[in-house]
Amino acid sequence: MPSSVAKFFSRLGSLLTSCFRSTPDAVRTGWVPGRRQQQQRQQLGIRARAASSESGGSMAGEVCSLKCCLLDVPGGVAEEVAEVLLAYGAQSVAVEEYRPDGAHEQEIFADEHAEGRVWDRCTVVAYFPPEEVGAAGLLETTAADFGLSHQHVTVEAVRTQDWEQSIKTWEQSLQECGLLVPGYPHFLPVMPLGWEQGLRDSYQPAQVGEGLWIVPVWSQPPDQAATNIRLEPGLAFGTGDHPTTRLCLRWLQALQQRGALQGAAVMDYGTGSGVLAVAALLMGATRAVGTDIEPLAVKATQSNAALNSVAERLDAYTCAASLEQQEPLAAAGVPEQQRQFEVTVANILQGPLVALAPRLAGYTKPGGLLGLSGILQEQTPAVLEAYGPFFEGFEVQTEDRWALVTAVRKQQ
Repeated sequence: MPSSVAKFFSRLGSLLTSCFRSTPDAVRTGWVPGRRQQQQRQQLGIRARAASSESGGSMAGEVCSLKCCLLDVPGGVAEEVAEVLLAYGAQSVAVEEYRPDGAHEQEIFADEHAEGRVWDRCTVVAYFPPEEVGAAGLLETTAADFGLSHQHVTVEAVRTQDWEQSIKTWEQSLQECGLLVPGYPHFLPVMPLGWEQGLRDSYQPAQVGEGLWIVPVWSQPPDQAATNIRLEPGLAFGTGDHPTTRLCLRWLQALQQRGALQGAAVMDYGTGSGVLAVAALLMGATRAVGTDIEPLAVKATQSNAALNSVAERLDAYTCAASLEQQEPLAAAGVPEQQRQFEVTVANILQGPLVALAPRLAGYTKPGGLLGLSGILQEQTPAVLEAYGPFFEGFEVQTEDRWALVTAVRKQQ
């Protein structure tokens, strides 16, 4: 590839990133914030907003972003790292080649589990709003979750480009590549995105297990006799296309088949779209409770419950972003006798799962059943250690690199 063209595409990538982050409510491309990743904030409790009067720094009053980089990320997990950072509130995220000074350009690396192709060693770049005072902590925690050290993290404040300057930069790059002739009129066509039709094309009915389907609201169930979970995709994590969601759904179906869900009360901690709570109700549970730190997820859960005609049996609550704050059901005024469940499921990240062990144990009745996912296979030992004092009969199921840990609450 000619160097001028390569330079253009490099600048184009930077331009698009700056354009996204210059928008007040920046578009988060490629992924809807996920409940597993968002739930990590429970352990950290660092998404506090700092008033400009308290900052005392030279950036006060300026329009800027925090450019946060995770360096030398293995290509096989780079996209997962990007998803986590988007869920933490990044305005935009990009995966770039990691090339230390003097290093040669890398060959493209193809991960057998990935849809796309990435480098063997990557840099994940995320832009956060300047008031995200915990950005460094978010990156360090993300690095630790993926086996990287804090030395792989860099954070710097940068000025946000405005649209006029961005367009000038774009035009300059086009001219350098010979794609524009100075002095002649030219137009940059804007192609219609057709986002609504694109969303419908992306989400089709998905079979999770024998007689178990997730069906977008605009589609007809392929099998009318199956358990069909109707969802409006795009509102929150949990459309059934991630291995952790499928693992949890199949576990619930196995409970149904042995009669363990019939008449049960179910806690779905970190509910996202509400898919697990809705599924449990469709499979025979009497009532379900979903919690999430994102109000949008709570609304999505309520909406999806209505789509499946189970809204009167599903309660959804927003929970605090810090474990130091009041337990969400108590904060919502739920009677104490209704705060224990026969089945507890949580599909979030390793960090919050470990921190939440006492709380999730408290939700689960003696002899009750626990399902934990959102973790990689190599992260299961830490989860087993955290829940060992409260549960027994541990089993681990896997799909691709992801794991589901199940157990039984010890009799007290």
